[in-house]
Amino acid sequence: MRIRDLLQLGAVDLSPKVKNKEDAINRLVDLVSSTGCINDTERFRQAVFDRESKGSTGLGEGVAIPHAKSAGVSYPGLAAMVVKDGIDFDSLDGKKTRLFFIIASPHKASDAHLDVLARLSSLLIDANFRQALIDAKSPTEFLSLIDNAEKVERKEEKEQVNSTQDKKKYDLVAVTACPAGLSHTYMAAEALELKARQMGLSIKVEADGAAGNRNELLPEDIANAKAVIVAADRTVRMDRFIGKPLVRVGVNDGIRKPEELITRALSSDCPKYSLITSVESVSLPMLLYRYLMSGLTYLMPLVASAGILTAFASLEHVNGTDIGFFFETIGYSISILLFPVLSAFIAHSIGGRTALVAGFVGGVMADLSGSGVVGAVVNGFAGGAIAFLTAKLARRFLKGHDAMFALLVYPLAGTLGVTAVAEFVTSIPSSFIDSHIIAFVNQAGPVTRLIMGAVLAAMMSADMGGPLNKMSYAVGVLMLADSLPEPVAGGLVMAAVMAGGMVPPISAGLAALVGSGLFSDNERKQSLNAIGKGMLFVTEGVMPFMLIAPSRMRLSCFLASATAGALSCWCGCTVCAPHGGIFIIPLSYHALQYSGAIIVGVLAGTVLMLVSRIGVRIEK
Repeated sequence: MRIRDLLQLGAVDLSPKVKNKEDAINRLVDLVSSTGCINDTERFRQAVFDRESKGSTGLGEGVAIPHAKSAGVSYPGLAAMVVKDGIDFDSLDGKKTRLFFIIASPHKASDAHLDVLARLSSLLIDANFRQALIDAKSPTEFLSLIDNAEKVERKEEKEQVNSTQDKKKYDLVAVTACPAGLSHTYMAAEALELKARQMGLSIKVEADGAAGNRNELLPEDIANAKAVIVAADRTVRMDRFIGKPLVRVGVNDGIRKPEELITRALSSDCPKYSLITSVESVSLPMLLYRYLMSGLTYLMPLVASAGILTAFASLEHVNGTDIGFFFETIGYSISILLFPVLSAFIAHSIGGRTALVAGFVGGVMADLSGSGVVGAVVNGFAGGAIAFLTAKLARRFLKGHDAMFALLVYPLAGTLGVTAVAEFVTSIPSSFIDSHIIAFVNQAGPVTRLIMGAVLAAMMSADMGGPLNKMSYAVGVLMLADSLPEPVAGGLVMAAVMAGGMVPPISAGLAALVGSGLFSDNERKQSLNAIGKGMLFVTEGVMPFMLIAPSRMRLSCFLASATAGALSCWCGCTVCAPHGGIFIIPLSYHALQYSGAIIVGVLAGTVLMLVSRIGVRIEK
């Protein structure tokens, strides 16, 4: 399947009348809808805007690829648009966007469709090709450029295959992967391949995207390569690279810094990957933090579902009714899964699939022993370690025949091992710690609550999505999971954390609206977007306002968040879910006081930000 099979002549607009991001998305949706691939245009339009609210699809270098999967799409489709003067699309590099493609995907997209999307992303990495598309005089010329580029790429791929049939050796091998697996995965792969060719080097890149693991690295590829580059934002199989010089970065570095990565990988001082050096290269606290966050990723949807259902069942006009009992039963049933899921996926992040059974058993043991979320976390680490060591010993002594043990021996050894550890080692101290934490929060006096709420909320704005922010959020989620189905202590902590995360972007947006002369044009344009993100509990919405006087703005955010968190805790406010922002407030305990705490924090933040910008103006 070619790109032209999805991109029709009538779906290319080279002179659209658009002024901003919203106009651009609406025009792109209308274009792709005109091809007939959309059965519900408004449903697909909403899906595109929902996807955009989670993070901009402006990839930088003047390119944006909005996309969404929706039941409103009958079959895959593409549309393209060129805005020669460019518009602000919240791109990663902050530059204006001129070249747009929109991807309409049904819920079950075929592999052939994903191949086309991968090819499009790869082509767009070439600056000359992008400029040629922008300069196209007609839609026909636009499509012709894409056709020619596809032919050249296929010819190069064929020549590369033919040239490596006899000599399957590469200077470098690489893996690229991003969470969505659509654009960034393939753009990073293409960037590395293009730069390697320019440097006179051969490279094989495994693009681990939504269509599966394409161009998979074979053992002989890795063995013969001089070095390895892993540009990925999620977990990939790393044990196959043991003993090879390796550079490990995020997928964006693969797109933006391919030459630097290649140079680092081939340098004489590039460290070789091993189980020991992989741990040494990252501090132990950071390593444990990554494992914990892997567990939280799978825990959060369950906590949200259990908390919301339980809170809904407790409403005055619902409690005691059949529907209330129904929702309460479901919420309680989900809450039973919290510890096993948390423990299982912590273990999985350490030992892979062979650790899942040990992790689930560790969570069950934490529930049975009353050791709470502390026990689940500790048992998750224990289960992952036991499974990892079991698999390693089996591979070493069974010499390739360990696969037959995967179904029986691995899970049995993990089950017995983690049960013994939980029963005789972790249960008592974990129960002691967990019960005392809950008791401390429940019995805290007004002053203690003020301090606790201020600290947790301030951490949310201390580094805007960094380790402190994530750690504060992790504490809130874990405490909430520990308290369900009655979110008392955990709900109190989570409320302070959520308030601390909502206040900075709302404050920044209001400050830009009120004191427009103190803020740049870009900041004023971002004001409503920041307010919206803040209401949805997306703390990073404040980032565009941190470029001018960052230390003063950060202090303003810090103090405003601390104010909201302190008032929330002092009033005894609780929330029932780890996300949701303003949409979760109606189900919170002391909803009016909680709203007031957030409003006071926002007002304090707005005033502080205006004062900080006035100070900058006076200094100038």
